[in-house]
Amino acid sequence: MYKGLFSFLVTEQTWTSGWSPYNHFKMKFIPVILIFLTCYKNCQPSHTGTYLTPNVLLQQVRENESVNINLSCGNHSGDNVSWRHNGNSMNSHGNQIHTVVKYLKGGNYTCHGAAGNILHYTLVLQQGIGFRNNILVKSSGSEHITCSARNFDGKFQCSWQKTSQRKDAELFHFVVTRASGQSGNITCSMGVDGSTLSCEDTAHCPYAEEPGRINLSLYFRSWYRYEEYHRHFFISEIVKPDQLIITKVNERNFTWAYPETWSVPSCYFQLTFEVKMVHADQSCDHESKITKTNERSFLVPNKKHRRGYKLCVRAQEESSNSIWSDWSFHCESHPQ
Repeated sequence: MYKGLFSFLVTEQTWTSGWSPYNHFKMKFIPVILIFLTCYKNCQPSHTGTYLTPNVLLQQVRENESVNINLSCGNHSGDNVSWRHNGNSMNSHGNQIHTVVKYLKGGNYTCHGAAGNILHYTLVLQQGIGFRNNILVKSSGSEHITCSARNFDGKFQCSWQKTSQRKDAELFHFVVTRASGQSGNITCSMGVDGSTLSCEDTAHCPYAEEPGRINLSLYFRSWYRYEEYHRHFFISEIVKPDQLIITKVNERNFTWAYPETWSVPSCYFQLTFEVKMVHADQSCDHESKITKTNERSFLVPNKKHRRGYKLCVRAQEESSNSIWSDWSFHCESHPQ
């Protein structure tokens, strides 16, 4: 393409008048060509990507796109430095190399010393632009990550579930921060099965307004393809009381207490309750009339008492639209 353009520019005809329209055209057209070449060069796809960590390079690529990258062997240099891609030798030597990564064909690039020892590595992962994430399952609330807190003490847990097609995917990196910048106060540990994250904000004050949302980012990889998932929340939005313990006082009277794990004092961290009755063989999720109350007792109507029934109760933090606890229930299958 460029050869044709420049061939056109350097082909000049002889004009008897001594004035050449080509000279006039050339003076105006050459700057346009130079601008075009500069733009073409600068508009090429990124040759680097983003380093998530010093050894993990993330790239977003279009379908069937090959990407040029430059890799470094850290502080190691010399002609004795050799390179391998996923364990296979490359025809590259020295501290800096230039290579092409085919679409979704990233991998582990390692540089080696003369004895074959690994000096440095870079893991290249790619994500297809415009492709839907398909590693994690969406919950009923349209979230890929489910988070909850048992109370307001600053501890919370997040969980996720992988799709059947991506059971091989692994979580290789996560980041948890506060929007206020108090990131160093949050510590987390991964569950044994790799599907839960237990965290604590050691600077969290239960009696004060939260300084900013918690930002959670999870990075998964399946072979050399990666996906990232994000969740943003206040602890007050994800607080979920533990189940209540229902006590039968007499044939028709029932009471319950705040969960032992709930924040104190209860006069400050108040709960509200939902109570309903279903048939003894039905689930508490079965649709039925719900009574909302702040009281911690319930009197079963005589009509209900004469038949078998299941009493269901659950709790929610009173001042916010947070998560309801799981249903607690007492079953009377054979009333006397």
